[in-house]
Amino acid sequence: MRMLIAALGAAFVIAAPAPAPVAAAAVGGADGHDPATPSILAASAEVRGRDHLHDSPADDPESGAELLGQPAPPWTFTRWIGPPLSLEALRGKVVLLRWWTEGCHFCAATLPELEALRRAHADDLVVIGVFHPKPSREVSNRRIVALAKRLGFSGRIAVDREWATLDRYWLAQRPERSWTSVSFLVDRKGLIRWVHGGGEYHRSDDPAHARCAMQYRDLERTLADVLAEAPSAGPTP
Repeated sequence: MRMLIAALGAAFVIAAPAPAPVAAAAVGGADGHDPATPSILAASAEVRGRDHLHDSPADDPESGAELLGQPAPPWTFTRWIGPPLSLEALRGKVVLLRWWTEGCHFCAATLPELEALRRAHADDLVVIGVFHPKPSREVSNRRIVALAKRLGFSGRIAVDREWATLDRYWLAQRPERSWTSVSFLVDRKGLIRWVHGGGEYHRSDDPAHARCAMQYRDLERTLADVLAEAPSAGPTP
């Protein structure tokens, strides 16, 4: 599956215009390394059951709707760039995970927005950019940090070289899933509260990016709700 996804990512040219041409150029072109799919969905408790994103989000493998309210799986990243973090150690914080890679214009459009959220909620929100090379291979920390800097992201970086954690969170559960630039919002108790099934989400007044803006607003609403919840006194039984 991983080799097929990587091959598809290399073969398809994504026709959607990037909202920030300079950022897209910074990562090497228009090929986003995620296959073109009919819909890129976001799932949250608020949108589950509503049809403005899809007639039946739970039936679409890219929505991740079935993951809402489930405990976030532990991660086993290849390594961290900087001190390692564990999901258990972050209990009481809100965690936003985003898988990204080199040459992905969806990532170039989204990571600056995540950096802005990270800075705005520095006391309670931990944003982790998970680098997963396509195809799976060794990429130096120096290069990964340089790529993140060019995309305007200064948050914590984990490396998922063999996609082991991506498989656990996303691909292994539904083999038909094709996107890998996925995101998960985990609440203070370690439960998944928002899922984005791949692609980009960001603020925009461009009608061509209305879906991206809608999904970003949904993230903002869900994040506000999660941040307003009282920190957990300890791990969920």
